[in-house]
Amino acid sequence: MLKELPKTKLNPDNLFLLPYQALKWELVKTAIELNLFDSTTSQITAAELSTTLSLHSANTEHMLNALVALGYLDKKNDLYCNTQLSEQFLTSGKDTSLSESILFFSNWSVPSLNGGLKDMVKNGPPPKRDIADPSLWEKGAKASLNYTRSGRAQMIAEMVSQLPEFPSFTKILDMGSGPGIIGIAVVKEHPRAKGVLFDQPPVSKVAREVVKEYSLEDRIEVLGGDYSKDDIGSGYDLVMANYTLNFYKNNLVDIMRRVIAALNPGGICMVSSDGIDPDGTSPAASIISWLPTMLQGDELSLQTGQISRAMLDAGFISTERVKITSSNCQAHGPIEVTIGRKGN
Repeated sequence: MLKELPKTKLNPDNLFLLPYQALKWELVKTAIELNLFDSTTSQITAAELSTTLSLHSANTEHMLNALVALGYLDKKNDLYCNTQLSEQFLTSGKDTSLSESILFFSNWSVPSLNGGLKDMVKNGPPPKRDIADPSLWEKGAKASLNYTRSGRAQMIAEMVSQLPEFPSFTKILDMGSGPGIIGIAVVKEHPRAKGVLFDQPPVSKVAREVVKEYSLEDRIEVLGGDYSKDDIGSGYDLVMANYTLNFYKNNLVDIMRRVIAALNPGGICMVSSDGIDPDGTSPAASIISWLPTMLQGDELSLQTGQISRAMLDAGFISTERVKITSSNCQAHGPIEVTIGRKGN
């Protein structure tokens, strides 16, 4: 009997695309590390670029053509030039320059690559990394600054400005503020409200520089400390916590009690975070972005509804949740915004 060919309704091509996804990242990462995009702000030939950057001539052309194919460069008459995307986000000296941010955050995945994931699945997490180094927190704050002000800060500020209570706000706390750009964006939306940015001292150092950059010293105060135990102030109409409560996921009710005590009657707490489904399998982007830290023994992800439950347990009279799935959320998954209201 003659052997028949298999019959299948499924297409396996996506499986074969996976290795090329890693190659695409290696291509862009190499271009960033070589500061290539700073040399292609105006038209240049492959030969000229290889001379400028001391690169292999033929392989430079291969790399440039691949970057054209992926949409990072344009090519016309053998002249290469940045696309609008690369010019805005991958060149130096702009408020939207993201090369440093991309490389910094990609470092979290490095232990899982090139066989690292297999090793951790077989043998467990590696020894804990020391993340208490103040210079690491300061570097992280600087790395996240341009990323946050390239759309995310504006998005959150817009959401805050749509709250019905927003016109009556007089004092706002950004708790775990990072470099402070979200708090700055919110204060800039309001004609009168003053703001407080609160984070670890190394991070607050960066926030002070950013407040000065935006000439808001008269409206925004910067405080350094650990908001889980240090005094965060009082008399707030709004307390924000954006992408920070993951570090206190096992202490959320206590944190929310501190927040509710710091709020005026009728005040609001607004938290932006991830929200992973209880079975730990979705949303896919959130699962993949957290996987490297999970494999290394740091379970920092938050479940959907976890913030809301902590707020209610702490004494907030009501909560509401909004899921954001816009283009600002593709890399790390949807954002779960939880709004809690304190009673009068």
